[in-house]
Amino acid sequence: MGKASAEFKVGLFVLIILVVLAFMTFRIGGFDWLKKDGYKVYLYSNDIAGLDRNAKVRIAGVDAGVIEDVRLEGNRAKLTLRMNPGVILYSDAGAAIKATGLLGDKYLAVTTGSRKPVLKEGDRIRNVEEVVNIGEMAKKLSNISDSVRTLTDNLNDIIGTRGSKKSIIAAIRGFKTITEKLNVAVSVNDRKLRATLDSFKRLTESLQKVVNENSRPLKDTIASLRDFSGALEKNGPELVNNIKDTTKSLKEISGKIERGEGTLGKLVQDDRLYKSVSSAAEGLGKTLSAIDRFRTFITFQGDYLARQGDGKGYFYVTLRPEKDKYYILGLVSDPLGRITTTKTVSTVNGVTTVEEKEVIKTKIEFTAQFARRFNNTAFRLGVTENAFGAGVDQFLLNDKLRLTSDIWDFGGNEENGGNPHLKIGAEYYFYRDLFLTAGYDDPFNSKRSSVYFGGGVKFEDEDFKYLFSSFSRVSAK
Repeated sequence: MGKASAEFKVGLFVLIILVVLAFMTFRIGGFDWLKKDGYKVYLYSNDIAGLDRNAKVRIAGVDAGVIEDVRLEGNRAKLTLRMNPGVILYSDAGAAIKATGLLGDKYLAVTTGSRKPVLKEGDRIRNVEEVVNIGEMAKKLSNISDSVRTLTDNLNDIIGTRGSKKSIIAAIRGFKTITEKLNVAVSVNDRKLRATLDSFKRLTESLQKVVNENSRPLKDTIASLRDFSGALEKNGPELVNNIKDTTKSLKEISGKIERGEGTLGKLVQDDRLYKSVSSAAEGLGKTLSAIDRFRTFITFQGDYLARQGDGKGYFYVTLRPEKDKYYILGLVSDPLGRITTTKTVSTVNGVTTVEEKEVIKTKIEFTAQFARRFNNTAFRLGVTENAFGAGVDQFLLNDKLRLTSDIWDFGGNEENGGNPHLKIGAEYYFYRDLFLTAGYDDPFNSKRSSVYFGGGVKFEDEDFKYLFSSFSRVSAK
């Protein structure tokens, strides 16, 4: 009985600990499954920057609700917010995505506003502050740094040599000499300057005297202008007739142009000019549309092979002219080399001997694949690490997770190979352009098979977009 009682006490203690841990987990993690109080409002944003369901909604840093739902409508994200009871939002309320630190959790900061009416169930917050694109900002800063570096290099080329420095010092000394001479000249010619000013004063006084003395002739001139205007009024009908004749001539010229008479009329009435302009505009529209659809992505990736204790590096450029079609070009640095056979023929005392020797060469390998995507599944075919290969990708969680499998080297030419090279893994984007990778490499070759894990970064480059679009237009000609 005593033993059973001790077991009961231990079980009861463990049960209490589990209840407390569950309560603390739900409390800290913000799981409010049973809470449905308050009211719902929604907003739209072009980029929610990793904000997800159940994220906090705060006003002045204080929790005021949660994000209940996140979904995509068109090309914008729709966020449904459940505000706590007692929280009042007005029609000019605003929202912005914030972080608790440089790399902290995201939350939605809301300002209540002050202009009535008050937001009710199902109303929309319209004042949304969009997130700054870190990639574009970094690109602009990179361009500025390149410009500054170019400027400093140019300045260094100009003044960096010994001769340039001597010239600058001589110029400064010459400028100093000039200023000293100017100071002496001003001091010496101070009296002359005052005399010049006095002469200018006397000149203005003389001009005033001339104006005063000739005021009557000036009045006579004004009277003459009045007489001229009277004559113009008297001969007005004749002037109007001349204007009418000129207008009639212009009308006859425009009529000839409309009828297609003369060189100018033929040019205006010829439909070929309109067709040429229309064709040029259509071609320009197609070109701009192709540039807008064309997207280029650059990927840097590194994997660690656990069995070999070495790393494997990847660099890919993905060219996507259409949403469901893309091309992959890449370089791979593989620590495991490829086997090549060399033959040595030698003749000794009339006996010919052929010696074959296998040489393992480690070098940079090339990848070039064509891919076609159907919904969430993509198929790839082409060259994989210097050998013919194929691959399949399955995309999940709105493309944040990619399950991938590749097979190549059907001839078994790799070091310690013999069977085709198969690689199965997963790739998960945990923050914007950053991702983690893990999987199993080469299970068909026991000496090479290994677990791998790693990560990388994938970003879109606008400069490559216009560069490859220009190449495509040139080749089309």
